[in-house]
Amino acid sequence: MVLGSATAFGTLAIFAKLGYTSGLGTEQTLAFRFLIAAIGMVVLALALGQNPLRLRRRQLITLFGLGAIVYTGQSLTYFIALRSLPASLVVLIAYIYPSLVVVAAWLFLRRAVSAWHGVALAMSFAGVAMLVGGAQFHLSWALVFAIASPTIYTGYILVGERVMTSVPAVAASAVIMSGAAIAFCFLAALNHQLALPRNAGGWAVAVGIALIPTMIAISLFLAGLPRIGAARAALLSTWEPVVTVFLAVIVLGDRLSLVQVSGGVLVILAVLVVQAAHLWRPGLSNALK
Repeated sequence: MVLGSATAFGTLAIFAKLGYTSGLGTEQTLAFRFLIAAIGMVVLALALGQNPLRLRRRQLITLFGLGAIVYTGQSLTYFIALRSLPASLVVLIAYIYPSLVVVAAWLFLRRAVSAWHGVALAMSFAGVAMLVGGAQFHLSWALVFAIASPTIYTGYILVGERVMTSVPAVAASAVIMSGAAIAFCFLAALNHQLALPRNAGGWAVAVGIALIPTMIAISLFLAGLPRIGAARAALLSTWEPVVTVFLAVIVLGDRLSLVQVSGGVLVILAVLVVQAAHLWRPGLSNALK
């Protein structure tokens, strides 16, 4: 489920590029992404008998806050950083979040960290660094936002893991997306971007970005998170940049260098190490749950 989620999330940057080409703005894209996804997830939740309104009040408030505050904050800081910093630097900084999840789980939740997870973490970080290539370091507020993005996402993962142990995945996704949709529609209205797409391409991107890297990706992640734990979920999610790079080559015509191919191989090996550790030592995952 988490690998499927990472694959779906990997299409996000591609949809964003296509959206900008079709004339969509940043806040406009994010507003439609979560608005359409929220409507779709609410309908799906009702069809599956997972009425979000049947959740306990505390669960509803927590999930809504995750969407309206935490997920919105993570997305905003990420896109603000992208306005000034090279995309390669922002992506590299974003993928320090597996390290932050492992460290935060150790510091605040007193969870053990195995040697296998340490090896996989080092491999995944090195692989992502090779995938995104070199980046120049410039101290600025944009850099602060870039660092804030994975920090906020770490909190999202840890809180989400605890909440999802007792909440149906589809209903939870519907509430989270509704919170994000309301927040982004408000922000889009403030920036005069709350408008319908002007052409068929814009509509196609709006629907696609709501369906694949939002509805499917978030639902699969939330469903898999309580089953394998936050640390393993974060490490397995490093499959996402591999998907993004290869789709960029196929869809956008980007060229993949030998260094990037090597980085992609490292990330894949890191995923295999995490899975192998779980199979060889079943008790290993218990320390992370």
